[in-house]
Amino acid sequence: MPHLLHRRLADLEGAESALVLASGRAAVACTALALLRPGDHLLSSMWLRPETRHFFAQELPALGVEVSYVDPRETRGWRRGLSRTTRALFVESPVLESGRLLDLRPPRTLTQELGLALIVDATAASPVNFTPIAHGVDIVLHDATLFLDGHGQGEAGVVAGTEGLVEEVRLKMETWGALPHPLARVQLDNGLATLEVRVQRQNSTAQQLAEWAEGYPDVSAVLYAGLASHPDRSAFEEWFKGAGATVHLRLREQLHADIAPDVPQIAAHASALLAGAPGARNVITHIAPGGDAGWLRVHVGLESVDTIIAALVSAISAPSPFSS
Repeated sequence: MPHLLHRRLADLEGAESALVLASGRAAVACTALALLRPGDHLLSSMWLRPETRHFFAQELPALGVEVSYVDPRETRGWRRGLSRTTRALFVESPVLESGRLLDLRPPRTLTQELGLALIVDATAASPVNFTPIAHGVDIVLHDATLFLDGHGQGEAGVVAGTEGLVEEVRLKMETWGALPHPLARVQLDNGLATLEVRVQRQNSTAQQLAEWAEGYPDVSAVLYAGLASHPDRSAFEEWFKGAGATVHLRLREQLHADIAPDVPQIAAHASALLAGAPGARNVITHIAPGGDAGWLRVHVGLESVDTIIAALVSAISAPSPFSS
């Protein structure tokens, strides 16, 4: 079954080969270990998930690998950030924490020109919405928990790319004990059967939620690639087939008794209301504070948009415990 599962994943990505690992973190780590040696340099976008940021900042330097970062809004920063020892460039797109999308042309141009590896973590898109290998990327990574396994409860990671690169990752996976649990492989295999219909449903629901939020008075800003207002709309139109399941909402200040909204409390309240909603069992809706204190990050599951809106309105409207 693992070989058939790997073939299915490779076909989804348009890759020569694919591999399932123990977790999304294992996919990042084993890929880096396969490509980089002591004395090498990794050039990364500074927009990263916390666990990836920690690995790059703490673990790779301890192994003798230098890591530096580029603000992806500065397209010339990629070339300026190169050194003679650069071996790979790393990008996360879409950025799970912020909902931003990266223009892959500057790093792709450099990697093709210089024979470097371009790695893209496309977890927040799924291969239904985004297939980076079709656009010249060398390696694609996924944390399978978010979309691929269909349940949001198992843990596995995926690496897809050329046969030679994936084989190098496999050797590191075995050396470092990052093999997936057999049940996780079974769950992932089962989840792929419904991946397209699930993601299309999530795309549609998230689009409706984002359009509602743009007109809701207690929301001051909405970040969703399906909206014309998204700052990376041109990147979305060029690279993506769907806008995904994550909507970022910024709450208007002074919601309750002229004080700033208690975003963690609102997130917890809305999450609790959604916990028993139909569809939540399959792909859990997750609501959590974003990087800015005023932002909510809403990961849409299979619930109806009306259910999600009702939970958000109830949570936003609830009086703050600090109000007088």
